[in-house]
Amino acid sequence: MTFRRRWDINTRTQMISLGPALLLTLLLISFFTFVRLQDLRQELNHTGQLIANQLAPATEYGVISGNNDVLESLLKATLATPNVRFLEVQDSANRILVYVEQPSETHTRSHQVEVFQAPVRLQRIALNTDFFQGSKVANTAPPEDYLGRVIVGLSNDAFSQRQQEILFKAGILALFALLFTFLVARRLAGSLSQPIRDIGHAVKAIQEGDYKTPLPIVDDTELGALSQHINNLAHGLEQASREQHQAMAQLIKTREEAEKANNAKSDFLAMMSHELRTPMNGVLGMLQLLETTDMTEEQVEYAALASESTEHLLKVINDILDFSRIERSELELEHIPFNLADLISSCAQSFSHGAAQRGLDLALTIPEDMRALQVQGDPTRIRQILVNLVGNALKFTEHGRVSIEPKWQSLDHELLWFTCTVRDSGIGISAESLELMFDAFQQADSSISRRYGGTGLGLPIARTLAERMGGTLRAQSEEGVGSVFTLEIPLALYKQSLPERLPRALSGDGHGEGRNVLLVEDNPVNQTVIETMLRSLGFTVSVANDGAQAVRSAESLIFEAILMDCRLPIIDGYEATRQIRQLPGCADLPIIALTANALQGDREACLSAGMNDYLAKPFKRTDLQQILQRWVQ
Repeated sequence: MTFRRRWDINTRTQMISLGPALLLTLLLISFFTFVRLQDLRQELNHTGQLIANQLAPATEYGVISGNNDVLESLLKATLATPNVRFLEVQDSANRILVYVEQPSETHTRSHQVEVFQAPVRLQRIALNTDFFQGSKVANTAPPEDYLGRVIVGLSNDAFSQRQQEILFKAGILALFALLFTFLVARRLAGSLSQPIRDIGHAVKAIQEGDYKTPLPIVDDTELGALSQHINNLAHGLEQASREQHQAMAQLIKTREEAEKANNAKSDFLAMMSHELRTPMNGVLGMLQLLETTDMTEEQVEYAALASESTEHLLKVINDILDFSRIERSELELEHIPFNLADLISSCAQSFSHGAAQRGLDLALTIPEDMRALQVQGDPTRIRQILVNLVGNALKFTEHGRVSIEPKWQSLDHELLWFTCTVRDSGIGISAESLELMFDAFQQADSSISRRYGGTGLGLPIARTLAERMGGTLRAQSEEGVGSVFTLEIPLALYKQSLPERLPRALSGDGHGEGRNVLLVEDNPVNQTVIETMLRSLGFTVSVANDGAQAVRSAESLIFEAILMDCRLPIIDGYEATRQIRQLPGCADLPIIALTANALQGDREACLSAGMNDYLAKPFKRTDLQQILQRWVQ
């Protein structure tokens, strides 16, 4: 089977042509040879029997008279007949009367003898003497008398010789027939295989990209039509390849332009993030510092409104940056352990004061079995989703209550299904507008944007984050009754106990007196804000305006921590951190990035440069206090 599979089309065509022809030739020649030999055998038998039948009447007289000389002369005369081996005459008692045979030298050449015999009978002749009478006389023949028999031995030499001649002629005929069939099959196979071979070479050339080699058209049969079609195909493929190369060149050019535009967009976002967050940090910081001073009630109200507007603007900036990350598929999720109940409680706690001021009831019901539940996931993004849902519920609820209902269900020993439902008794959403709420920059109607504000990015970002975590965000609402938003995500169980982060008991009034920190910041407003925050926390602050000055200060002075901006003149914050790490005694010095960069990869770039932590501007005084408590010993 393996050998047959390796036959080419030429060999297969010859085998297909020769096989039936050879079989038919062999069958026909065998049949006619067999018939001819049968006829020859019958002829031999007829000849031998004819000699015996003719010789029997001639020996009647000799047998009756007992004249053996007459019989012998008769037999010798008959012995001259070709192929007669011996002759014998026997009487009625089977006694041999006369026996003659060919000479012994002839006998040695004879291998087989066919024996024929005929009886010798007494012949009687009946005579009718009445030739003139019309009456018929009954012709009754007396029984013949058996006198003996004649035996003729006929040699097979002639039959064997004729048989060999017939077989030889049949073999020659079969050989010529086979040779003729082979020549015809070879020519037929060549006329088929050569065009097919040329077609195969042409197809291989087309496969390798050579469309310019024409395929010769042998005739106007099917193979000629196939060759013409392949030539047409090669011409079409050549034209398509040329058009494809042109399209690919255009696509490459378009892609390069798109990449340039995307890079320009990313650079623009990075620049705008830095340029917006830098003054925002100054505004928010100054407002927080202002709140620590003695003010009248009217001033307190003005400061609170300014802080609220600033935080709203910061939320809009963050939403736009998150939406940009999601569009570029650059949003990455963390996988760190945290306490789920603490996360939900802190989210609700951040809204409790605002809800109480508006006379709204903010209810949180945490199951007892959830309080000690430790999970792994992205707590920042989960907090972002919950803050968005709770914030929307409070924003669109003018009276009544907002409830937060977290639940969880174990899927296996490593995974759980977390569900958090936020219910409100607010204005509600119509059924036809409900799904539009999850489209970017969409709200139920334009009056909502005018009345309540917002960009329409919160819910789309929240749903995208939930889906990136492997879960979903569903909504049910009835206009004039309220809405129910349900977050469902899988979380991995964390079997180990989390280290309890307790605030460090700093000296003085719970602040950081006696601890020297280095602030590296080139913006004068931010220098003033952050330095004032640090001094209000009890730290002694040294200020560096660029990265080179920061390296010199770290080399000559001892600091508990360094707060490093990333975009600095002379030497940027990344290179300054690398150089500081090489100084003696600074390998374990806490370096915290304070940067307005908030795009994808900024945190990773800070950590890879050797910084310990990352705090994005603008930040609150409490955020700064928490991160210093984490790293300052």
